[in-house]
Amino acid sequence: MFPVRRALATALAVLLVTGATACSDDRDGQAETVTRLDVGVVSVIDVAPLYLGISKGFFSARKLQVTPTPRQGGSVIVAAVVSGNQHIGFSNNTSLLIAASRGLPLRIVAAGNQAADGDYAAIFTRADSRISSPKDLIGKNIAVNNLNNVGPLSINAALQASGVDITKVKFVEVSFPEMGAALAQRRVDAAWAVEPFATAIKAAGGAKVVLRPYPLVAPHFPVASYFTSQSYAASDPDVVDRFRQAMNESLTYAQNHPDEIRKILPTYIDLTPEIAAGVVLPEWSTDIGAPLLQRTAKLAHEYGYLTTEPDVARLVGG
Repeated sequence: MFPVRRALATALAVLLVTGATACSDDRDGQAETVTRLDVGVVSVIDVAPLYLGISKGFFSARKLQVTPTPRQGGSVIVAAVVSGNQHIGFSNNTSLLIAASRGLPLRIVAAGNQAADGDYAAIFTRADSRISSPKDLIGKNIAVNNLNNVGPLSINAALQASGVDITKVKFVEVSFPEMGAALAQRRVDAAWAVEPFATAIKAAGGAKVVLRPYPLVAPHFPVASYFTSQSYAASDPDVVDRFRQAMNESLTYAQNHPDEIRKILPTYIDLTPEIAAGVVLPEWSTDIGAPLLQRTAKLAHEYGYLTTEPDVARLVGG
């Protein structure tokens, strides 16, 4: 490659990674700078406020052009944010705490969502199963989407609160979309599913709820957060602060307008409007929930997901 072409390619790569800006003329003839942000997300109900906030103009009002980029999971998003390939990411808090305990330089910038009551997240068994209480799960295997993560953590805590010896329960990794089939085909004894997969399992028939873990862990349990790297938070604090403001406005609006949330779900998740109308929505609040994050870290340490507890105050910017 010629030197000039190489230089142009390098410059283009830098713009894509560090956050290119776009200019538009205002009425006074002055250039107005808009910052582009690439936000890594998982295509789940929990991130609906981000999409709704974009459509309502909460981000553009703060001169931010936000593009959600779906990824497979929180660990992939963490890697992308730490490397600088994405500016901000969304992940469950257990993954963030594990990453922080390993020395990855992360900073939570806004709350993601909190667990709701009901079947927002529940352990299901077959209708003909003899499992009817948490103690019946002793000696059984439970499908979870990831081992050593928020699913097993919340289940362990709930089982302990129910007087169950967690060492006698086995977790099996199964993707959320496959859980209903795994349960019906008797490959697992029970399955921990979150919305919208919980609604899909119920809609298929032949399933019953044995345990709803989150309410037994803590009311308003903080499931996930939006985060960035410590280096980006230090180099572009104004951009991060504007994202936090817009995200907080989006979270508050989402909590107060569930009908609008349900309408936007099928625009980024493969859901029919009928299923979207019936899913149990999580809670959305601007409270990051630092005390409960500290408790989550202690539980993760107790269950062996991490060897040392991270500095939660540093993670939340304290």
